[in-house]
Amino acid sequence: MSLRANQPDTQADIDLRDCMRANPPSSFIMKAGAGSGKTTSLIKCLSSVIDLHGERLRTMRQRIACITYTEIAAGEIWADVGNHPLVHVSTIHSFMWLLVKPFQRDVRSWVAKRLAEKIAELRETQANFGPRVQQRTKDKAARDLERLQRQQGQIESVKGFRYGTGSDYAHGILGHDDILKLMPYFIAERPLFRRLLASQFPFVFVDESQDTTDEVVKSLKTVAQDTATPFCLGFFGDPMQRIYATGSGVVEAEPGWINIPKPENFRCSLEVLKVANAIRRDGDELVQVAGQRRGPSGATPTPQGTAHLFILPPDNQRDANLIRVRRWMARAAEDELWLPGENEKERVKLLVIVHRMAANRLGFGSLYTALNDRSPEAIKNGFLDGSAWPIRPFLAFLIPLALAHAEKRELDVMQLLRTTSPLLDKEALGGVDIARRLKEVRTTVVQISAAIMGESNETVGDVLRRVNATGILTLDTRLAGYLEPGALQPAVAAEEEDAEELTREIATMELFLQCPAKELLSYQVYVSERSPFGTQQGIKGAEFGRVLVVLDDAEGTHTQFSYEKYLGLKALSDTDRKNMAEGKETTVDRTRRLFYVSCTRALKDLAVVLFTENPDTAKAHLVGLGLFPAQATHTQEVLP
Repeated sequence: MSLRANQPDTQADIDLRDCMRANPPSSFIMKAGAGSGKTTSLIKCLSSVIDLHGERLRTMRQRIACITYTEIAAGEIWADVGNHPLVHVSTIHSFMWLLVKPFQRDVRSWVAKRLAEKIAELRETQANFGPRVQQRTKDKAARDLERLQRQQGQIESVKGFRYGTGSDYAHGILGHDDILKLMPYFIAERPLFRRLLASQFPFVFVDESQDTTDEVVKSLKTVAQDTATPFCLGFFGDPMQRIYATGSGVVEAEPGWINIPKPENFRCSLEVLKVANAIRRDGDELVQVAGQRRGPSGATPTPQGTAHLFILPPDNQRDANLIRVRRWMARAAEDELWLPGENEKERVKLLVIVHRMAANRLGFGSLYTALNDRSPEAIKNGFLDGSAWPIRPFLAFLIPLALAHAEKRELDVMQLLRTTSPLLDKEALGGVDIARRLKEVRTTVVQISAAIMGESNETVGDVLRRVNATGILTLDTRLAGYLEPGALQPAVAAEEEDAEELTREIATMELFLQCPAKELLSYQVYVSERSPFGTQQGIKGAEFGRVLVVLDDAEGTHTQFSYEKYLGLKALSDTDRKNMAEGKETTVDRTRRLFYVSCTRALKDLAVVLFTENPDTAKAHLVGLGLFPAQATHTQEVLP
């Protein structure tokens, strides 16, 4: 275990240890706010299980499962665990596949059922096409239906199924969405599967539980409720930091479970913490307190820090005003690193909802237009975090492959190919000239790298067609379908007003395939947080000394977020009021969480810039809200 396990205990850590010491160990819910050291508590919990139950686990050949939402988070925990043989760390998707992979006959039956469901859904869509739906939309639906029906006839001949970047049932590949549905089905329908899961992993801890889907949470609770086999289930998370729309948010404790709050904040300065609590005030009951910090010589005080709100007009001086704000903060915080200069990403972290300011400056404006402006909500939302199915194969495989080749990291190139490419799968190498296969693969890698890393004029569509033709990666069938000849026929003008989801998807893919391939790398740098800009959705868990948060509804096109609605500067929509009356999530709820996540990234100094009409009127209103003190709320008059 890492040094985290040796950190001083908080009350939450003591409560966790008591849960693990109980007979049988108690399941629990830990709610831990931003900067609370949630991962430290998770590592301490793993250490406690090993100390208390390690010998029995070794004897029974059992392990502790620690599952989280992203590969990055899993890697962080894995580094802390130190490759301990009793601990299994993985993403939720990988954990699920590990469990269901041996049950190939049941997987085949589920795939057949899933195909039948997709066919029924598509037929219903076709039946509901309105008179304004264009012919190319109808043609696309017909091609999709034909492909699904063809796959139905191929399922029985598939030798085995595996987990890949996207679903292609005819080739035995299940995608992310499939895995999220498959395991809950097994758990609900197969009592024996529940007991096998508990016997292999009697302790399962879920990190970032607020972003775990309701179906996964419910299925794991079902295993815990099956008392035939002892099973301890723990959820670590914070509903106020839920970003992904599919996340469960609040995970409720079952009867007999232990609720463990962790209110400490070890990250933010005192002034930033006041803002964080003011934002959280209307979200839930958790009030964070400054945690006792320790340095080499013992306890150290929490820095006072600064937190200021600037309310500015949404004119064409946005960029110039942001520079003025930074100059003002440099004087107020007595910190010259607020000023623009070399190593911008090390100076100030500028957080925005993905919009044109960042996209155009960093060089992926065409990608932004294609996957954001009029795209379906699922693609638009997935563009914020890189999970959208059109972009996923680039982030998961093609860009890392291009980078590794360009940087002459040949071992990494081969590792990526061996783990992902079907061309180097053991079964695919039977009876082929391996030397020739490797030469062909290398040629394709060189071409992909040149398109993404160089100054070529190749488009995203050019890259994907080469990938599809060579078979270096099995593309999701949704994506592959758009690469077929004639898949994208020209649209007529009436389509501008056609709101059908499938029509919007076709228009989105038409633009996406025409985007310059060289924009992909800039987008990847952006979503992986290696630029001075950052998506407010993508920085959960990260921290920076100086944070500048930009609130600008006019620049954004994401209807699920509105800072002006959240702050009471703009009226709620009929849909918002209806959702509020029914107790459903609203734009205000989503935006509050996003604002909380953004502001709590600041270690010491925070500046929030709101671009809105009538700044003076807005200032009077916002002072009344009490998010920032009156003396820390400014308009343009204070700027040089």
